[in-house]
Amino acid sequence: MKMNNFSHFRNSALHLVSIICILITCLFYFGCYSFTGGGNLPPHLKTVVIQITADNSGQGIPQFRDVLTQSLIERFRNDNTLTLVEQKGDAKLLTTITAISEATINLRQGEVESERKVNVTVKAELYDAVKKKNFISKDITNTQLFDVSGGIPAKNEAVNKALRQISEDVLLAVISGW
Repeated sequence: MKMNNFSHFRNSALHLVSIICILITCLFYFGCYSFTGGGNLPPHLKTVVIQITADNSGQGIPQFRDVLTQSLIERFRNDNTLTLVEQKGDAKLLTTITAISEATINLRQGEVESERKVNVTVKAELYDAVKKKNFISKDITNTQLFDVSGGIPAKNEAVNKALRQISEDVLLAVISGW
């Protein structure tokens, strides 16, 4: 059988064109992927009501529940995965400050305490008002350090900082469906 010298080039060119077409198709499909930030949130949840935070910590400082409530509102508004509404949302976010405790950081013998830590725990629940069940229930804790010389104002600022961080953790828990 006599082979044409050009048939080898024709087959190679056809093979190359096929590979290029497959690569272009793959790139097109990968390029169509986009992340919407919805995580594992059910598609029927589009709006959320953020309830005023309850404070069962025993600290008796209303500022703490206000800081968490306002920080949650700000974070959810900026994230925009769920639309904030004042009432009758698809979901209801309930948060409770369950504990605020203060502890000494490890000291060696003879050292004077200069920093302490504050631990703040919040229970967060996302209630699915459409299906009438809890979607998420999670305890979230954050620890912050404060300078002992700053007294109560420094401790309170550490608590506020912990609450603002917890609000970010609550948002992430909600949009990821934890």
